[in-house]
Amino acid sequence: MPPTRRHLLQAAAIGPAASLLDWSRTWAADQPFAVEKGATLQLLRGSTFLPAEGETTAANIAAFSAATGVQVKIENVNQDDLPSKTALAAQVGSGPDIIWTQNTTAHLVADKLLDVTDVANRLAGKYGPWYQVCIDYGTQNGRWICIPIFVVGSLINYRISWMHQAGFDTFPTTTDGLLKLCQGLQRIGHPAGFSFGHAVNDANNFNYWLLWAFGGKVTDEKGVPAIASPQTLAALAFAKELYPTLIPGVMSWMDINNNRAFLAGECSLTNNGISIYTQAKKTAPDIAADMDHAAMPIGPAGVPTAQNRVDPMVILRYTKYPQAAKALISFLMEAPQYPKLITNSAGFTTQALKGFADNPIWKSDPKIAPFGKAAEDTRAVSWPQTPSPPSAAVFANFIVVDMFAATVSGTLDAKSAMQRAQQQIERIYKKA
Repeated sequence: MPPTRRHLLQAAAIGPAASLLDWSRTWAADQPFAVEKGATLQLLRGSTFLPAEGETTAANIAAFSAATGVQVKIENVNQDDLPSKTALAAQVGSGPDIIWTQNTTAHLVADKLLDVTDVANRLAGKYGPWYQVCIDYGTQNGRWICIPIFVVGSLINYRISWMHQAGFDTFPTTTDGLLKLCQGLQRIGHPAGFSFGHAVNDANNFNYWLLWAFGGKVTDEKGVPAIASPQTLAALAFAKELYPTLIPGVMSWMDINNNRAFLAGECSLTNNGISIYTQAKKTAPDIAADMDHAAMPIGPAGVPTAQNRVDPMVILRYTKYPQAAKALISFLMEAPQYPKLITNSAGFTTQALKGFADNPIWKSDPKIAPFGKAAEDTRAVSWPQTPSPPSAAVFANFIVVDMFAATVSGTLDAKSAMQRAQQQIERIYKKA
């Protein structure tokens, strides 16, 4: 019997009679990280889109504190502020012990982060292996610089009845089909919406997917800037044709805007996590009943090219309590509390370790099920390379998003927008 299955069965055997605190105390006595006497920790994280996730995480941390004596202060900030706050803490050498950040931020400050290879290997041995995208984001130069907590899937959210009215029985699986559907939806007064603004999640997810779907890439396999290509021009031409079918205002959309537009009935189709559906079930049941999710369509590249958010936790090297910090992260990804986090998040969070892939949430509702596979086809934003400081800087500066935005808005023609992006990427990689 594989180790992963054994540990999951052991966790399940705890049963309802034993509390999380009882289990936590047993875990604390056996776990390998020697928590420093008098340790306290400060955890900085982004404000959660899903209250159930934040509440479950807080409860898990409270159990950790009760079992180990380590008090943990949680500070919530706007998610868009995490990269700058992480960079500042790394630069001045003080601040939070742990930062729950997003995507490539760790790779911008890798030399300021504690090596967490022992944590990653321990978790992989019990519940692994890690999904490849989590390995890509978690490692740099052969060492683990962060621990990916989970993946947040971004799929197509669409209104079923309006899709039918536009002439489609099922959601299209190709980019050509997506364009035709969006044209049909616009004709019947129910336009789609995709962000071309500086939305950390939705805009990056959509525009990186679009670039890759047509075979474009930021760099080649050797790390040479390569966004200037016929494939990128084809992606830009597609975006230019798609843009007139979209709801007004997408040039400035942040991550909350498409949620609001969809729930208000103003937008028929967008890319997003499960949060729209979760909210709709509470406040707009008619919309929840009339919506579904689909994978991002496949373009001329001929393979799935999803870009989804990955949430890593980093430990700053200056922390006075490195063992306590390692213990906390390890605890949060143990069974039974990690599976409970996924379950309570109702599909918003997807497992980073393959041993947790059979969570019952993925079978609870066919509209949630597609999010359970979010980590399988997800590419790192550095694809086809592994993440690095330059690729992280390209991502953080919205260079890919701005290239598409300049093209669809008419600020620049496609070739000029592409050449500008190429020059920006070359400058970043030259400095590395």
